[in-house]
Amino acid sequence: MKGSIRNIANQLSSIYDARECNSIARYIVEEISGMTYTDILVKDTKFSEVEIEKTEEITKRLLNGEPLQYILGYTYFCDLKIRVDNNVLIPRPETEEICRLIIEREHNKSPKILDVCTGSGCIALALKNGIYGASVDGVDISEGALEVAKENSKIIDCDVDFYKYDVIENSPKIAKRYDIIVSNPPYICQFEKEKMSRNVLDNEPHIALFVSDNDPLVFYIKIADLGNSILKSKGKLYFEINPLFVNELEEMLLEKGYKDIEIIKDINERNRFIACTKI
Repeated sequence: MKGSIRNIANQLSSIYDARECNSIARYIVEEISGMTYTDILVKDTKFSEVEIEKTEEITKRLLNGEPLQYILGYTYFCDLKIRVDNNVLIPRPETEEICRLIIEREHNKSPKILDVCTGSGCIALALKNGIYGASVDGVDISEGALEVAKENSKIIDCDVDFYKYDVIENSPKIAKRYDIIVSNPPYICQFEKEKMSRNVLDNEPHIALFVSDNDPLVFYIKIADLGNSILKSKGKLYFEINPLFVNELEEMLLEKGYKDIEIIKDINERNRFIACTKI
């Protein structure tokens, strides 16, 4: 298996740097073998013919630009195994950060939470799993994404209600009241595409990634309005954001009547999250 790791890494060197090649190769071998990297090094077990075929197929698809998470059909997020396909974004480490922040702050409050633009349901499921007594709903406009989210809820055995909702059109009307709204909405502008990797542009759903250059805050504005309608008094709003528009977002939230606006950096020291409170 050590030889398989070297072989995969060598093949991937044309599209990834050395560190990524080794990391991806190790991950593939660990997942197919069901062994830890330490066990692989110590035991040096050999792959079966079937397992060799699997590694070759995965490597071929990677070389064609397909993300590993879509090839495997799952990824890990906040210690949960989350199913993903090209109906949903692949959850990013930064998004884990906002989940852990909310869990830390709200863990003893049994809050009612709404996750807007839920995608795979990773945020909603992580919060339900991490906050004792929390009641969590997730909404999205994409039927395909909702199917993935509902399947994840069943697989993880996590009681989250997912349903279709168009936040731009505010339809259908939401009758429930919530303590927290959280969202990682589309926030990448069209002009940013040229700096993005091809495997993201060619595989991940653009509806979940991009907004118009002329209206980059459209989802934040609509969700802030929604919060004013359905958040309880002193309810919390948590956003993952585009660092390019942090000042505009802060100004918008102030105009919408929110207070205690907090800009939070991610692990890379970029302005990545905003938290605020409904008056």
